[in-house]
Amino acid sequence: MNESSSPIPAGRLQRGSVSPESYISKFRQVLRRHGLTMASIAIVCLLLPFIQTALLSSLDNLFRNPLKYLLWTLLVATFIFGFLKYTKREFDLRQLIWVGYLFMISVVEEIAFRLSLPLLITSDVTGISFFWIGALISNLIFATIHYFTLRWKLNACIFTFLGGMGFSRMLDTTGDLSAVILLHWAITFLNTPSAPKSQN
Repeated sequence: MNESSSPIPAGRLQRGSVSPESYISKFRQVLRRHGLTMASIAIVCLLLPFIQTALLSSLDNLFRNPLKYLLWTLLVATFIFGFLKYTKREFDLRQLIWVGYLFMISVVEEIAFRLSLPLLITSDVTGISFFWIGALISNLIFATIHYFTLRWKLNACIFTFLGGMGFSRMLDTTGDLSAVILLHWAITFLNTPSAPKSQN
């Protein structure tokens, strides 16, 4: 059998594939399949005026004390680059872009799945008023998307769901979306510190 058509075994996160064409091994695949999906959901949600109002409210602490959040951002960035150096990972433009992408995806996922969708699900349109039902459904959607767009294993998606519920709890408790985004960025980096290559 030709090596290029050989089945690819499962990685730490990604399911195995009988076809190299379906296996995610390039950054642009992640960007196209997952990044654009999540960004599109966030953008559609932000078209709604009440979501815009909720977003501004959730960023109130950032507007009141931008210096504090700048310092927190620098602290997370220092941790990330320190981790890369400590683990002796290659540090180049591709890695820098990947870290930037992880920040971007943290922003859009928190806007979409911790802020917007729970509010939409518990709006007058659905008749559901209990916030945690909205959070539960939103995070189930969040984890399911990872299963299809990133081809993650079921157990990884379960942990993604649980992590999403933790972020929902943090946002519900603090009302501070900026802090949730920074925590998401750090955790996502630890989970996927480098862009995908031929195998995870």
